[in-house]
This record gives sequence, C-alpha cells and structure tokens, in this order.
Amino acid sequence: MSDTPMQVLTRPFAIEPVTNIMLPDGIFDNAIYGLRIAAHVTNMSGSPLTNVTVYLESVGDPGIAPVARTFFFASVPAGAAMLVMWDADFQHATPGKRLVSFVAKADGYTPRRSIQQIFVSQTRFDSSTNTYNCTVEEGTLELSKPQGHLPGKRWGSTGGDNKDCRCPPGFGPIVPTGMTLVWTPNPAYAGTHGELPFSDPWWKILAIIIAIIAALVAIIAAALGAGKASFSVGGTVEETDPSVHCCTPKGAASGKPEFTVAGVASAIASGAIVAACSDVADPFWRGQEATPPAAGELTLAERVVAKWVLPEAPNAGLPYTADISWQYDRFTTGASYQHAVSETQVNVHVAGPVETDSPPVVQAFEPLWLRASFRRDNGNVFRGTELYAFVLFQAPQGLFFVESLTDDGLGFDPGANDGVYAASLDLKRAYRTLLQFDQEVYGTWRVFVFAQDVNLTKPGTPPEIAAQHIGGMFVASAIEITFDDTLPCPLKAQANIIVV
Repeated sequence: MSDTPMQVLTRPFAIEPVTNIMLPDGIFDNAIYGLRIAAHVTNMSGSPLTNVTVYLESVGDPGIAPVARTFFFASVPAGAAMLVMWDADFQHATPGKRLVSFVAKADGYTPRRSIQQIFVSQTRFDSSTNTYNCTVEEGTLELSKPQGHLPGKRWGSTGGDNKDCRCPPGFGPIVPTGMTLVWTPNPAYAGTHGELPFSDPWWKILAIIIAIIAALVAIIAAALGAGKASFSVGGTVEETDPSVHCCTPKGAASGKPEFTVAGVASAIASGAIVAACSDVADPFWRGQEATPPAAGELTLAERVVAKWVLPEAPNAGLPYTADISWQYDRFTTGASYQHAVSETQVNVHVAGPVETDSPPVVQAFEPLWLRASFRRDNGNVFRGTELYAFVLFQAPQGLFFVESLTDDGLGFDPGANDGVYAASLDLKRAYRTLLQFDQEVYGTWRVFVFAQDVNLTKPGTPPEIAAQHIGGMFVASAIEITFDDTLPCPLKAQANIIVV
C-alpha cells in the first residue's frame, strides 16, 4: 500500500485558548503556559479519503508537553484542508525553531508522517527597569518607554440604549503609538545585516508579540486566576490622547466571550505596530542598509526609537495610516551610526466586507449555521488555509458559544477551498449549557464573525522575502475600535437567526 496522501503543508501556528486568537505570525511564546498547536492537514489526492485519523506524534523539545489527542474524520473531500489543534504546555519550552511531527492514516493507505517547524519565543517583564524582553535564538529584543492610547474612562459601563453592549472593566485595548526597541544580536555580527529572528519575520514581530503577550496575560489571569503566566505585566504606558473606546457583548458564562473580544481588540490595537513599521522592510532592516559598518567592525547592538500618530483608530481589514518618525542607531566595536526617517505608512492587511449567509429561522434543536466569505482588497476571496476564523453564537439571553469557521467541504460548508467558510452550533448540546444558566433556546440568536490571515510562506524562502509575509493580523472583526466616545456601540452582529 502507498502512503496516505495527507500532509501538513504549512507552518503550524499558536492559538491562545482563553481568547481563541492566533498569536502574532503564529509564534508560540512561553510566557503563556497553555497554548494550542494548530495546523491544517491537507488531502493532496484527487479523491475523497475515508476513515481518516490524525495525531501529533512528537515535538522536538522536551520542554513542550502536548496533550495526546487523535482526530477522526469519516470522510475528507479531495483537496480539503482540515483544521486540527492540540493543547500543549509551553512553560518549559526553549526559544528557537522546533520540529513537530504529525501522522495521518486513511483507509487503504499506510500512515504518513509530516514534519514542520514551529517558532518559539520567550517574553519576560523586568519590573526593576519597566522593560520587556523577547528572546529568540538569534538575540533579544528589549522594549521600553511604550506609549499609546489608553482605554477611555467609560470603559466598563453600558453605553447608550443598547443594553446588550457593555465594555468589560479592565480589558481595554492599548493602541501603541511609540516605543524604544533595542536588539542585541547573539552573537555580534560583521557586515550590514544581522540574522533575522527565526530567519523569517522582521524584528517588529517580536515587538508586537510583547504587546500582545502583555495584554493576553492580564486577560488570562482575570479569566483563570493568577499564576497562569510566567511573568508580571506591571509595566506602564505613557498615555497619549485620545483614549480608546470599544464595546463587547453582555454575558460571559460559556467560553467567557468578553475575554475573546478583549483579546481580539488588543490584537487589532497592537497591529498598529505592524502597520507603522511596514511589511516591506522594518526600521531595523532599513537602518542597517543605511549604516554599513566599516570593515572589521562587529555590530554589538541596535536601537530604534519610533513614534507615530494615528489619524484614525486601527481596525481590522482597513487601510488606516500611521504618520511615523523613527531613528535607528547601530553600535559597533568601532563606532556608532545613525539613520532617521519620517514618513506615512498604510496598513496592508486589508480586506473587503464580510459576506454572510444563514437561515433566517431555525426550528428548535436543529443546528444553527453560518457561511461567510472574506474578500481581499482586490476582490478575490480568501480560501482554505489562508484564514483562521471563528464565530461567536449569542443566545437570546446573552450566553455565548465559540465555533471554528472552516473551508473544508464538511458539515454546512458547500465545498473545500471554494472561499466559503462555514460554522455550525449543535443546539441540542448548547441547550444543556443554557439550562445550567436558566436561559432559553428560543428567540433571536446573534452571530459575530472574526478572521485572521495565516502565514503561508514556504520553507526555504529567502529570509528577507519571508519576512515580508506576516500572519495573525485580523482582516475581519465584529468589533471596532474608535477614538470617538460619542459613537454608538461598535460591536455589530453579521447575522441574526430566530429559533422557534
């Protein structure tokens, strides 16, 4: 028999289970102990496969402890990519690239192994200096003097007449507007350019990891209790006007959706770092190009001091701008070099409006379902493995349920890789949970849709090219961030379903 024609073709990515969001560029950071290893396993044949099993065989770091789980699919359509996830403990993970082995088996075939790399970083906070440090094999990025728009004073109160919308106290997103970054390469290097982190993303990705980790650890601590993260998040941010406002749905008994939405808001807000510092080449790379050291000199450290102004709040999928000024300093064994730039950058992680399809009315205990299409700014649709997406189904009295949106041709999805992503909720299962909180299944359910892009760069791509491809940025979101406190609640359901 031949090998099962199923493989993990792209790099697995990190999902934080409390908020359900993908970490920046899918990188795993051991500041958060509990993460999910998510991957797409693809049927590479032209025919459906039956009785498919998929399991995670091993991780090339004894400090990473995944929970054993085998996924079963009665049938996998031709070309379909199935989203699979394993919970894992990263508390003792070592920073660097680590190999992960997956095994797939289908009827009529022998098992087939797929080996892919994951990226692991280590973020810590030093309360004595109020600095964050993100360490990878190639060096350490220190972040200090962060500046940003802080949550508005009305955060935590119900706004206007919309009683289903409230802002969760303490979880307001901080929109970054400046910071000082110092990169210490390991080891010191000769020549113009140092080695990129993981030989893949720009240095700015480590900065956004720090920003996201700082936000997520606070959210996790609130959701699960203290002691769930390995460092303090007691750092301070210098506030710049205006303040940030956004809202989240009321009710949090199932899946604690206020933490999901708080995580989404924080990820979108932190995306301002990516937009301001450019996907084409970030300030470190451009500063290096402008300051080639003299022959024989070794670069010991590099610094970027950046500040930017956001004319409007950052939001998922929109081409918002950032007016940025930054200065790069290179410190070598023989001299110091400087390069400064002032310019306007535009968010390139843009998308068109979300198109949804759902039944207007569903009989009690039939499944709820939603189909969604996400268009790029050029009108083409995202397909298959190009997105990590999920929905929140809100019951009539406020309870929430989180479900994945997939383009795999299963369930209510009409076809694999056709650009239509589908999610469904088993109302019989949901009803048991609703009863625990004295809530009804009957009435109007609201559905909120979220999607992040995925880094699909192929292994072996030259580092300076691979670095321009960044994943984990939200391209669709039911929540909007605003600097205008007079605007109505910006949480918007993309669909409504009546259960009778």
